Amino acid sequence: MNDVFNNPTEPAPAETPTPLEPMEPSPAHVSPEAFANASPPPAEESGPAPPAPEPVPEAPATAQSITAQGEESSTCPTGADSAGDAQPDTSADLKAGPEAAAETPLPPAESASVSGEAAPVPPSEEPAAAPSSEAGAPAEAVSAPPQIQHGKITRVTAEQVFVVIETGQAGYVPLIEFAGQPLPRVGDDISVIVDRQDEKTGDFIFSKRQADEFTFWQSVQPGDILEGVVTGMNKGGLDVDIGGARAFLPSSQVDMRRMHDISVLIGEHVRCVVTQVDRTTMDLVVSRRKLQEIEKQEARKQAVEQIQEGEIRTGTVSSITDFGAFVNIGGVDALLHMSDMSWGRIRPPAEVVKKGQELTVKVLKVDRVNGKVSVGLKQAKPNPWEYAQEKYPEGSRVKVKVLRFADFGAFVELEDGLEALLPISELSWTRRIGHPSDILKEGEEREVVVLKVDPAKRRISVGLRQVEPNPWDTIEQQCPLNSMVQGKVTKIMDYGAFVEILPGIEGLVHISALSDRRVKAVSDVVKEGQEVNVRVIKIDKENQRVSLSMKPEPAPRKGQPAAAETGKATEKKKHRPARGGLSSHFDWMGDGLRGLKG
Repeated sequence: MNDVFNNPTEPAPAETPTPLEPMEPSPAHVSPEAFANASPPPAEESGPAPPAPEPVPEAPATAQSITAQGEESSTCPTGADSAGDAQPDTSADLKAGPEAAAETPLPPAESASVSGEAAPVPPSEEPAAAPSSEAGAPAEAVSAPPQIQHGKITRVTAEQVFVVIETGQAGYVPLIEFAGQPLPRVGDDISVIVDRQDEKTGDFIFSKRQADEFTFWQSVQPGDILEGVVTGMNKGGLDVDIGGARAFLPSSQVDMRRMHDISVLIGEHVRCVVTQVDRTTMDLVVSRRKLQEIEKQEARKQAVEQIQEGEIRTGTVSSITDFGAFVNIGGVDALLHMSDMSWGRIRPPAEVVKKGQELTVKVLKVDRVNGKVSVGLKQAKPNPWEYAQEKYPEGSRVKVKVLRFADFGAFVELEDGLEALLPISELSWTRRIGHPSDILKEGEEREVVVLKVDPAKRRISVGLRQVEPNPWDTIEQQCPLNSMVQGKVTKIMDYGAFVEILPGIEGLVHISALSDRRVKAVSDVVKEGQEVNVRVIKIDKENQRVSLSMKPEPAPRKGQPAAAETGKATEKKKHRPARGGLSSHFDWMGDGLRGLKG
């Protein structure tokens, strides 16, 4: 055959060349044999049937004819007959021009193929059926689902795992398909798919990865919990290999808490829950965060079952809110309301507890349906008001902490949950206090005296001035009546001047007692800060007032002892009746007006 192609002008050898395989016939291209063997159409009533066309003799196969047939995709088979008769080459005539092609007689079907028009089919002749796969091109094969084969591992080498399946066939699985999984052992059951057969050794090559993928995609459903290995990171999240199947883990579903760098999970085994499955495109979306939330709810439900109302638990403050704090006790975040933090005044939660602080609390309520637990901090301690009266009796001295101020006093803390009021009037014996902050500071500790305890109303009063002795108790001994003392003018008013005669004790010198002569203005006699000598003329311990005078003491009358000797002040003169006989004092007890004189 090679000689024929190399020398196209020489005749073909004596042996018959191998004929080309016939191509699939079509209604527009019919071979001459089909016309020769076809039965003539039935004769019409109007005239005799046309004669059958003569068959065209076959031409010997040459290189030129084979080339022409390949270019024109001819359906006519070529070959050499036993007698060696040659047939003219019709392909050369077709290439010569339309005139040469018109002179060569062709069957009706071939004429139609050349002109591009389909030849009419006689009524009695049916179109040729498509040949079977045995005679022509095979039909398109429908891909069948792979068959899962079950077997046992018989031997494990450094690169292969040998398996015998249930049909008796032996083969091996590449060891690399077990990457990320436990190493196989002899005798273990395994599911594989027959991948191919090795042409050299004849061994069957099985695929465990394909079997796992097929089984996985047939069984996976949304809500399934799967475990895989994080293999990489993309723009939107992480890639997870789950049994050979690729899954996508969005970055927002990686963890319950925000992670600044999710690449730290690459190479780690993670457990996720399936959220979306598309078997057509084999896409899988999973969520690690959702699984963590599910596990947290399950753990919380189990932990709530173990908590009983009334028991004392130790927990840690996990978070602080405006209305309270959450304390983790046994895996459950229980609510500690701000009203249950202290027996005293309700304060902001951040002032009572700190995040991470360990507390001992009492379980107040357990809602097993909703999984909620309420605890109390003050209930875990004794109520201080129950023993306040015994622990802090009236008159006892205690140390307190200044909490806050008010216009009427200051609030102090005796102990946790027990507060008392320090009135502004109990701050000093002698000073006039405008605001408690004048002598106190928030947060400082001071010693006070308990004045009154009322457990029913939950009130305690304390005093600061009671810690020091009351100078009014000894003023009569230090400054007796009609005695002359030295003092300092502290304040000048229109009606007189205030003079400090003892530390914190001031007396008033009335304008009428400044001098024997008439005084128009107080400043004409004394100035602020001036040291003066005054005489004590009256002491009112109840109202804490002292009356002073700068006039000299009057001389006593004959036969009358001095006021200092009797210890009594000079009695006031009796009121004289008003002019005209009308007295200014009336007696309403008798019959009529006794104050009238006739």
